[in-house]
Amino acid sequence: MSFKVIAVALTLVGVHAISMGQALEKNGLPCVAELCVGDGIAELSKIQWTPAQGSYKVNNKVQLTSDKKLTEDDLRVLSMTYPAAGDAAPFLHDRIFDASALPALGRVTAACQTNELTGFYNANGDTPTRVGISLTPNLTDPTRQAWTVTTITREFPSAVSNDERAAVTKLLTRRYGKFGAGSRTVPDRPGEGRFFPSGMTKFGFGLSLFRGNDEAARLMMHSACADKAKSS
Repeated sequence: MSFKVIAVALTLVGVHAISMGQALEKNGLPCVAELCVGDGIAELSKIQWTPAQGSYKVNNKVQLTSDKKLTEDDLRVLSMTYPAAGDAAPFLHDRIFDASALPALGRVTAACQTNELTGFYNANGDTPTRVGISLTPNLTDPTRQAWTVTTITREFPSAVSNDERAAVTKLLTRRYGKFGAGSRTVPDRPGEGRFFPSGMTKFGFGLSLFRGNDEAARLMMHSACADKAKSS
């Protein structure tokens, strides 16, 4: 078994914090070493994100999302979800973000449909991490929305053997057991955290924020969405 693999896992899922008596959680939600479910724009700005780029090449070159030009039709369709997309429109259209997107996203304060943008970073150079952020309604006042980390998915590509994967899974279960690890019972209230062990094609784990089955209705309580519904 590779001790390097286990050491990396210990560091990046925060199991070392348990041994030091520190709970790697914030506001009752799970964290990885760099970020927590439920975090906002301020915490996102501390991460070194992979530059966002489109899925297709233009003139045989990869196009950065920040350079993308949207058509009037693109903007019209986008406005159905985001009434005021502003400078963030290319990122909202491609459903992806990076460090350059965060200031513009901070000025987008309303979404009228369930939404998520994805960003990527490689923690410790050995663990690809995918983060989803969403404009979510405040639990106590749904007329207010804020960008929130709603999913974190982390891979351990260096954990190849069955023994290594079993050891990492044991660490993950210990770390995130209260959020549903190894159990069919999951939180059923909006605002609670969930943990999904090794549930991807590649070995790793996922954390998420349970957003509630009525989120679509709560999003429409924002004044920009209510006004849009009346005018349509």
